Amino acid sequence: MKSWLLLVAVFLLWPGCSSQNVCEEPDDIDFGEIVTTEKAKYLENDRVQYRCYPGYVLEGPEWIQCKAQEWTPRPPKCLAPCIITRQQLATKNLFVFGGQRKTWIIQNNHSLQFQCNERHVLVVPSVRKCVDGYMDLPLCLSERGENCSGPPRTENGDITTLSEKWYRSGSSVEFKCQKYYAMEGQKRSFCDNGTWTKVPICLDPCMIPTAELERQKIEVKDGMDASENIFVQRGHSIELICRTGYVLAADSSQSASIIHCDGTTPVIPKCKEITCNPPRILNGSIRSQRTIYHDGDLIRIQCDSGFTLEPDNGEKVVECTRNGWSPSAKCVEIQCSPPEVRKGRIEPRRSQYMYNDEIEIICHRRVFFTAIQRKYISKCTANGWSPFPLCEEIQCSLPEETEKAVLAVLLMVGIPLLPVKVYGNE
Repeated sequence: MKSWLLLVAVFLLWPGCSSQNVCEEPDDIDFGEIVTTEKAKYLENDRVQYRCYPGYVLEGPEWIQCKAQEWTPRPPKCLAPCIITRQQLATKNLFVFGGQRKTWIIQNNHSLQFQCNERHVLVVPSVRKCVDGYMDLPLCLSERGENCSGPPRTENGDITTLSEKWYRSGSSVEFKCQKYYAMEGQKRSFCDNGTWTKVPICLDPCMIPTAELERQKIEVKDGMDASENIFVQRGHSIELICRTGYVLAADSSQSASIIHCDGTTPVIPKCKEITCNPPRILNGSIRSQRTIYHDGDLIRIQCDSGFTLEPDNGEKVVECTRNGWSPSAKCVEIQCSPPEVRKGRIEPRRSQYMYNDEIEIICHRRVFFTAIQRKYISKCTANGWSPFPLCEEIQCSLPEETEKAVLAVLLMVGIPLLPVKVYGNE
């Protein structure tokens, strides 16, 4: 009997157990390992920790976690160190700065500074960085090599150094790209034993015709002045904005777009005019003869009796914006919260009152030695309770002759003196 009950219990609990979020085994990473204890099953919120082998640098999270059947964030990478051998340095006539020529191991993102053998010229920069196992070593050019004739030219660029008929090995010329063109490569070309090293390339800019901007109702942010065309240098960006009263056709909630020049023909976004249709108002109305409204147009809302504009901006007006009517043209039923009345109470008491509901305010008053009640009616209106429910404490003073007479009578009958106060909405 007990075994049968146990089987039933397992069967009933099985769906709950199987529905837990389970992650597959975490991915292995190159040049690294998982250091946390391995599990047969990884459940929601389980975590694993990664570690790189000596010399390798962790890029990314050390810990990842099982969330909704996936590991988050993605596993890290182990970035390799750079190895620069004595033979590599000797072949390129290089030393590590300080005159050392030996095998080096440099961790990722670390740098070394180099220098050349005597009578050699180093092609700058002299400081080079290790990037995941790769370091671009500088060139050392011999000053004893053959001379070079005139340097090569680069399209859309100019040589800024003095022009010579012959150039000694190891000498250089400097290039500059023309306006709007971006340089790719080293700005200097060196004479290396009769041959010039690679010259830089001047990359074409992106051109944006102003006529196209005019057609699409868009302009350059910050008012860049251009009579015909706008040029954007390669690798740079420009922000375009819709004209006042317009928004992007692709995303009506936005009015600006960033164009990045990457060598492809830039796509100019289109802008459309901000318009609003006359709102349909439940429990209210508008006085309108128009079928379309534009950005910034205002209309006044007339809510039916017992209703008010939500939210109420005092003017009862809504404005046409890129996101439609603001605030939303909506008339809601007027409600009043129960007031808190000190030195009194209200009847009937409810959690909420509707428009034109009435309550009775009952104030407790004391005149001389008699406790009396004062009652009045307050109504829920568009402006709240009217009159405002209030029971105030009022100090009453008597004429001097009357006060003396009252005091004399009180003393004669032996009644203790009390301050005279009145409570009420006076």
